[in-house]
Amino acid sequence: MFRYKRSVPVSYDRQGYIFFVSRMYKRLPADQQQKILNLCLDAGGEYYKALFDFVTTDEGATAVCMRHNLSRATLHRAVVRYYKDFPGLL
Repeated sequence: MFRYKRSVPVSYDRQGYIFFVSRMYKRLPADQQQKILNLCLDAGGEYYKALFDFVTTDEGATAVCMRHNLSRATLHRAVVRYYKDFPGLL
């Protein structure tokens, strides 16, 4: 479910766009999937798999953090970078 993140310096509309495009990952063309994966690699660093799981699935932050052994603060920093760096239009 989409929730506006006030701590992310991106407008409500833009956050909605990023959220829903990311959730449609499996339905996107291969080139757009690659852009999302590359962005996760850049924004998440060593935690890119956790970031990828969080932004492309319905899995919650707590579950992702437990499975990937990272703090919610670390995941949050990666999510902020992901949203700030998301390209204009895929």
